[in-house]
Amino acid sequence: MTANTISFREIPRTSKLFNDYLYDFERVAQFYQNEGRDIDALITRARKVTVQSFSRDQVADVLEDQNRRSGAGDETMANIARLRQNDSVVIITGQQAGLFTGPLYTILKALTTIKLAEQLREKGVNIIPMFWIASEDHDFEEVNHTRLVNKEGQLQTITYADPAGDEGKPVGNIQLTDGIIGIIDEFLAALPESEFIPQLAEDLRESYTPGNGFADAFGSMMMSLLRKFGVVMINPLDDRLKQIAVEIYSEALDCGPEFSAQLVNESGALELAGYHAQVHTSPDAVPLFILNEGRRTAMVQREDSRFYLKGSDRSFPADEMIDMVKRCPACFSPNVTLRPIVQDFLLPTLAYIGGPSEIAYFAQLRPNYALLGRVEPMVMPRASFTIIEKRHAKTMGKYGIEFVELFDGQKEVMRKVVERSLDQNTALLFDETERAFEDQLEKLRTLLVTVDPTLGEAVKGSRDKIFYQLQQLRTRFVNNRTRRDDATAQQIERLVTVLYPNKNLQEREINFAYFLARYGYEIIDRLYAEVEPGMPDHKLIYL
Repeated sequence: MTANTISFREIPRTSKLFNDYLYDFERVAQFYQNEGRDIDALITRARKVTVQSFSRDQVADVLEDQNRRSGAGDETMANIARLRQNDSVVIITGQQAGLFTGPLYTILKALTTIKLAEQLREKGVNIIPMFWIASEDHDFEEVNHTRLVNKEGQLQTITYADPAGDEGKPVGNIQLTDGIIGIIDEFLAALPESEFIPQLAEDLRESYTPGNGFADAFGSMMMSLLRKFGVVMINPLDDRLKQIAVEIYSEALDCGPEFSAQLVNESGALELAGYHAQVHTSPDAVPLFILNEGRRTAMVQREDSRFYLKGSDRSFPADEMIDMVKRCPACFSPNVTLRPIVQDFLLPTLAYIGGPSEIAYFAQLRPNYALLGRVEPMVMPRASFTIIEKRHAKTMGKYGIEFVELFDGQKEVMRKVVERSLDQNTALLFDETERAFEDQLEKLRTLLVTVDPTLGEAVKGSRDKIFYQLQQLRTRFVNNRTRRDDATAQQIERLVTVLYPNKNLQEREINFAYFLARYGYEIIDRLYAEVEPGMPDHKLIYL
């Protein structure tokens, strides 16, 4: 297996904030914990984290129960035991509980976290790799589907329909129905047949069983893939964790409008510096949702200090709302701006491994970490891979296609391939025709401007029209050749479908099971070997 890299600066739709974070950090340092991001800086930072107080034993008790139910091995249980030690710290990542683990980058996040923890442990840091399941998210349509490349080489979406009555509920509270059995069968049937399918099928069916919670199923499947690495899964929807977090919930409410005001101010500072704000909020927004009839409901706090439920005529005085939080923390959940702070209240977090969106919203949170008296974690980029199989590398070599050319789209790739395949005489004739027109028009222009200088512009206008028509002829010729060359077109279509599906990076679209089915669980080790924590570029992994 070999690898090349490309800069995120070459990848379409990469934000200026993310590029500067990766390649010109000094420009964005004011928005992040900026004491350095190498191993030595992490070791130094660990001492600051452990000075804080944590409910280590209480959290460890919950994690032992959660991970045992997920099928954790001895290494995971040993890591949970380390959490009880006052000098231990955590490297953590997280993701929504996507169907059958969701896109490839979910696994890459976990592998980056595990690899960084391994490197720090070799340096003597008492470190624990963890994965935060975003079970409190309530947009089920974001996680109820997954995509893969099927036997026909087409991108196929597999969707588990939202059970009636579950709209607006936290994903972790949605129970799988008998319908999941057919969805697993559909998913497996779409995958290429191989000797590795039986193990994958067994793990899927043991994890995604009717009656199991959607987030619990996700955690079990992740554990089946990563068990030997000792990663610790955490499901924050657990009432026991919410009871521990009641202090930070109460503090966030006590801060009142100051929490959201600081977020608005930091968003403005980002935009003033030429960046985007990932999270938009209003000054009266409350960083906690309340569960109203089982559904997450946003709140605002107005000038009268009362808390108002959005989409409802219900409201509560401040003291009553704070009392409700203390009596029933399970009735509340943090929004995206408070969630990381809750995480770092529960856990001694040294660093968070994130993708572009997470790195962007952390840029808005620094003042609120200080407001609530918590140490902000280092934020580090996850590994970013495109996996290129031998057959696709062969296609690229055959037609001289560079990976970055895929960003132009399938039609443009095909056009370039046909252009390159034109016989020399045809291409030369087009080029010679353009040069001949250019030469003759220049002679004509030189003559005409001696009579009337304004005629020079007229010649230029005529030249532009002529060259436009020549280019149109060339394009029509190439398009006709393209339509006639079905075999080449099919190869290019399959190539783009796997490597740049939906005009997006492979890691954001295709489920990891596609590669498990083709190469077995051994591919996890092969990818793990390629992970380089802190490496900013996108890697092309050639199998």
